[in-house]
Amino acid sequence: MDKYRIVLIGAGRVSCELGPAWLDSGHEILQVVSRTEASARPLGDRLGCPWTTKLTEAAGALSDAQVVVVAVTDGLIAEVAEGISSMVSPGCVMAHLSGATPLEAVRAPGAVVWPIRSFNPKASSVPLQGTPTVVEASDDGAMHVARTLAAAWNGEVAEAFGEQRAAAHLAAVMADNYANHMLAEAQEVLEGRGLPKTLLRNLVLGLTQGGLNGDSRERQTGPAKRGDDATLARHRSLLPDDVRDLYGVLANHIAQRHRP
Repeated sequence: MDKYRIVLIGAGRVSCELGPAWLDSGHEILQVVSRTEASARPLGDRLGCPWTTKLTEAAGALSDAQVVVVAVTDGLIAEVAEGISSMVSPGCVMAHLSGATPLEAVRAPGAVVWPIRSFNPKASSVPLQGTPTVVEASDDGAMHVARTLAAAWNGEVAEAFGEQRAAAHLAAVMADNYANHMLAEAQEVLEGRGLPKTLLRNLVLGLTQGGLNGDSRERQTGPAKRGDDATLARHRSLLPDDVRDLYGVLANHIAQRHRP
């Protein structure tokens, strides 16, 4: 497997997980750049490389890099990429790690390497190894780089371009963010009635099994699917107005899917 000289711009949670994975895979991290010393120094020390809070001080590393990973918040990717475009060599692949941001936020040759995983501290027990990853690139050479970077955690790799990758990000938001929101609301229902929030543990295990197997539609059960209007009405009476409306929308959508 090819080994690259990498500059890592950004030292947040994503960089703190992917940087060590790339180092362990034999890539060389030339430098870490981050806005604050509090984030740049620990990651630089961990990766055994110089760190800085100023892009101008990374000019030498940027000119020598084969890959520059722009690992900043989505809204800053294009700005940072444009700011360093004259500092990198023409053949350097500029990559970002965002599922939502277009490939065009970085100049060609460019790539996207998006591990489909939450990097929330609460998800730290979920291993990076084996994480499915979506990649996109401006050309075959950049795609090879993207796949090589993703190989560091040995996950399934899927190539997705433009709207296709946007759809993958939409699916991830629905499966993670929205499902988690509903679990949080369910836990509030329990807590509000003096019940342990962990009562749903086995239900959640079954829910995730559908995600693992890709058969969630076939696993759907409950009063909305079977048309149990009495139970649905009783549930609505237990909920505050805002959650009651959400419950009704979801119940109707389930009914439409399973009882057309």
